[in-house]
Amino acid sequence: MKITLILSFVLCCVIATAQEPVQLEVWTTVKSYGFDLIENPLGVGDRFAYVPNFRNNKIPHGFIVSYREPNTDIQEPNKVYTWAFAKPDDTLNQFTWPRNFFPSSTPDINADGQRDFMNAAGMFYLGTKNDEPDTTIQYKVDGNIAMIDAFNDDARDDFFLYGSGQMPNPYIAHFVFSNPTLKNFKKYSLVSKNILQDEKSEEIAKAIYKNRQGQWRLLTYCRGWVDGLYQRVWVSEKSVIRLYSLEFTTISEDSASVTATQIDEYRDPKWMDYIPDMNTKDDFQWRPFNNQRLLYNTENYPKILYYASMNTMPDKETKKYDSYATFFDLTNDKIVPSNTVVDIAAPECKILKHSIDGDKIPEIYVKTGPNILFYSIASEGIPTNTMKYVIPEDRFKGGLRGLTSISDINNDGIHDIALMSSDNTVGNYFAIVLGKNILTHTIEESDQSFSIGSPYPLPNSSRLTIPLHCAKNGLYSLTLFSVQGSAYPLFVNKEMSEGKTDFMMDISPYSSGNYILRFSDGKTSVENNIIITH
Repeated sequence: MKITLILSFVLCCVIATAQEPVQLEVWTTVKSYGFDLIENPLGVGDRFAYVPNFRNNKIPHGFIVSYREPNTDIQEPNKVYTWAFAKPDDTLNQFTWPRNFFPSSTPDINADGQRDFMNAAGMFYLGTKNDEPDTTIQYKVDGNIAMIDAFNDDARDDFFLYGSGQMPNPYIAHFVFSNPTLKNFKKYSLVSKNILQDEKSEEIAKAIYKNRQGQWRLLTYCRGWVDGLYQRVWVSEKSVIRLYSLEFTTISEDSASVTATQIDEYRDPKWMDYIPDMNTKDDFQWRPFNNQRLLYNTENYPKILYYASMNTMPDKETKKYDSYATFFDLTNDKIVPSNTVVDIAAPECKILKHSIDGDKIPEIYVKTGPNILFYSIASEGIPTNTMKYVIPEDRFKGGLRGLTSISDINNDGIHDIALMSSDNTVGNYFAIVLGKNILTHTIEESDQSFSIGSPYPLPNSSRLTIPLHCAKNGLYSLTLFSVQGSAYPLFVNKEMSEGKTDFMMDISPYSSGNYILRFSDGKTSVENNIIITH
């Protein structure tokens, strides 16, 4: 039996402005359930990957996980399985992968229309006609792949790697170009002219993207130093953000040259407020940017926004560093500062591949303690915490080992989430969490006299739990309507107390079809649409 829930609120229901994040619900979990050795958990391991529509769509949701079966010889390695979740308790292995191979991406390296399988270390297998990796031949791309795209428009996917950005290797970035035979890969290293002109400077690539006209752009920042009395001292006047256009010129069928032309730059006035006295000020730890707190998005947001956690030089009197977070608008090929300090969580966030809240714009997320917080970014650039998921207390301490948005797994029209949390004390935790359409979800229950929440569990249950919330004591009715207009009262004028009540509904008497749940206080109503499929 399968139940698909479609959320909607009509009639007199007013959607409140979000102040508290919507709680997301679990669809399924898989846990480690014992240890012989800390590094050899029984059950799910600490890594996973997601390959949708695997084996030519025979497996719509392919989750590749490290797993150790019960009663396994502890000396044997974990196996890498593909779990094809068609229902929450499905852990049936559909394909066994090479040991320790978790495909982080599926580019088309040889432009045959069939995806290939690459892991984070740059090793990959070509895909077969059965949409499986050909494990008889391995290929390797040297370096840590940061981005995959057809940079030189030959239909074969190429690779982008970050450069060192300082002498003796003055490279901002490296481009690795594929070829038809895959016997070798030609690399082009983009040299920073600024570093060549000033050896005591660095230039580091922070974002590569296409603008709204489909042209490649590269965003970097530069910083320079002088030799202080005891250590290197960073010089504020050398700090600058630069924007380049990129042009790819074909050399042969498997190589190209890359030309970077600067089109804009930005120097923060705050960086210029203080010229360090390197003999008296201990400012060697100052950075114009915190390198790890960066975020940008170009494909789905109304604007191309780049977030950065930034620092100013120490105050002359207190010598304290001033850290702040802001964002830049790159939409019109200009580095336009927002002059707005945003929540520090924004630069720490990562971007999902899909929207999980129903607005078609992918959210960003960050983990803090047991909470995974999801943010939406409006056109003005300010992130708002709209949803959250709480990892169980006994499973979050080891950290979030992976999180990705996935295609709609429970058929409610909203993309969902898969995540892996690792804890060496009690074992690992793999969960699939359902997205939720917050556009049709009442968030501020306290501002309403009553509301109806999301029925659960989904799918595969003959009994449905319907969360009901009343802000005050009173008489309430709950009715199930068919689309033909037939009414099935579940309760009428029932005395309900203030707070949350879970109503258990047996759906077995009702035939498959579309229905409406209506919760009413006799004056106004709220509704949820559900589809029951036996």
